[in-house]
Amino acid sequence: MAKRRMDAVEALKLAMEREKGANKFCRQAADKTKDLNGKKMFKWLAKEESRHLAKLRQQLRSVVDNSKWLEWRRATAPIERTEFPPPSEVSGPVKMGAGERDALRQGIEAEKQAIAFYQEAEDSTPDLHGKAMFKALAREEEGHLALLEEEL
Repeated sequence: MAKRRMDAVEALKLAMEREKGANKFCRQAADKTKDLNGKKMFKWLAKEESRHLAKLRQQLRSVVDNSKWLEWRRATAPIERTEFPPPSEVSGPVKMGAGERDALRQGIEAEKQAIAFYQEAEDSTPDLHGKAMFKALAREEEGHLALLEEEL
C-alpha cells in the first residue's frame, strides 16, 4: 500500500484537528474519571494537547505567511511518574469503573493513531524543521501512550 503524501498546510491542518480532538477527549475523560490520579493524568494530557495545538497554529502561520518551518522546541518538561503517587500509597483494591477503562483504551487507540499520523507526516515533509517537528510530536505521543498503557 502506497503512503499518502501530504503538503505542509494539509499536514498541519490535520495535525491541528487531531490535537483539538485529543484535548476535548482528555478533558471529558478527566471530568468522568472518579480516580484522582486518573483525573490528574487526563488533565495533564489535555494541557499537553493544547500546547501541541498552539505550536501547530504558530507553525501553520509561519508556513503560510513565510513559507518557513519554525524549529520545534519543547515548551514543557515531559511528565515524570513522580507527579503521581506510587502504587504503594494506594490502600486497598483499586476500583476503576468500566467507563474509566474504556476511556483509557480509547486514549491508547487515539495515541497509536496519532503516532502513525505524525510518522506519515514526517515522511511527507521535505523540510528538515518540519520533519523534526513531526518526529518530536510522534515521540511525545509515544510518551502519552506509555502513560495511558501503564495507567490501564
